Amino acid sequence: MAKYVIAGKANCPFYAKTELLADEISLKLPDFKVHKIVKQPEDWEGGCDDFLEMARGYYGITSVKMSDELLNIAKENLQTKIEIDAEEEERKAAITPLRICVSGASNALAYGVLGHLAQGEVFGIDQEVSIYLLDKAESQKVLEGTAMEIQDCAWPLLRDVVQTSDPAIAFKDASVALLLDGIPVEEGVDKKEQLLANAKIFKAHGEALDQYAKKDVKVFIGGGPSSVNAYVASKFAPSIPKKNICALARLLENRSKGLLAKKLNVNTAGIKDVILWGNIGVLTTADPRNARVHGFDGAIWGPHIPGFTQHVPEMVHDDKWLTGEFLETLKKPLSSVKSPRGTPSLSGSFAVLSQLRDLWQGTSSEIYSLGVSSEGWYDLPQEIFFSLPVKFGQGSWKIVDNISLDDSLKAQLLAIAEELKNDCEEILNKLSPVS
Repeated sequence: MAKYVIAGKANCPFYAKTELLADEISLKLPDFKVHKIVKQPEDWEGGCDDFLEMARGYYGITSVKMSDELLNIAKENLQTKIEIDAEEEERKAAITPLRICVSGASNALAYGVLGHLAQGEVFGIDQEVSIYLLDKAESQKVLEGTAMEIQDCAWPLLRDVVQTSDPAIAFKDASVALLLDGIPVEEGVDKKEQLLANAKIFKAHGEALDQYAKKDVKVFIGGGPSSVNAYVASKFAPSIPKKNICALARLLENRSKGLLAKKLNVNTAGIKDVILWGNIGVLTTADPRNARVHGFDGAIWGPHIPGFTQHVPEMVHDDKWLTGEFLETLKKPLSSVKSPRGTPSLSGSFAVLSQLRDLWQGTSSEIYSLGVSSEGWYDLPQEIFFSLPVKFGQGSWKIVDNISLDDSLKAQLLAIAEELKNDCEEILNKLSPVS
């Protein structure tokens, strides 16, 4: 089978001659296949002589069309090309790209996330995106390089990428706000000072969200004391529904699953329904009491069929480890996990992306953890952003409010919540009054 590609200007009579000749050969020779590429006159340089010579020398076929007839065909080709291009532009214009604002866009966490936002895995394979990179004025040189890298990747779903230090530009009509510029709380430094430094950043973000973003914007807050930052942002963005603002808890949730998987010698993805409770970025506790494990092969045997799970505590069979080393390991700061110099954390980037994807696209019946504004579930104070068990629908979450808590865990959660509530109120009082 012979396959050829011919290309040329839409208004070129020589291309019209080549096209007609290729059609003639295709009719005479069923195994002759040709692919045609018609370009606007300004988009193409070159001719079609090679194909004409090949047709004459190899197949003994030449065109007998007259010049005037070829000129008319070329005019028709050009008009058809103009109409097709106009229809394509109209189709593209009808597709509204999802506007995504990423704050703290020059930091390593954001850098590890940006490369995946325009590839379809988070927002769907048909959803175009426009990405707005927001950071301080002194970070614009770094953002310029990042924006160039994103453009150079030529992702089909990327409409455009914009770098800026102006919140009015970054948050304008945003449908998604990914706020990743939280400053981690460090031991040995005054906690209230660190919370206040974060709060000033997220007060500004809240005001920008309230003024410029779409009112149904989905806000995802990661890095630093995320529960406090989410609370501050919500207070200064009163027009944004609190249900649309979330503090990301997936990183510690995944660390918990990883430790349990290592203990049981299974794939981390086989651990389900581990709950992370608490004040994200400051004080949390992992709860594996209701967790399940897929694919465990141990003394207690179960059928290897899809959906069959076993109870994690029964398989671990080591309460001392679960209440001791397991929880103590999770308390170690993430800074102790070293990445190659200059590279973003793989686990951190994946945690942000997977939680964003699950909320946007929905999941099965699996339980995850998410920092959400409390409505009094589990007797917790209202309005604080607390990591709680949820299930994801498409673009939404629903609290799982029937988890049984023993007295010890409930007392621990209430203590964490009370401290979080006090911190939030104290920080809020130090900021300018909410209008």
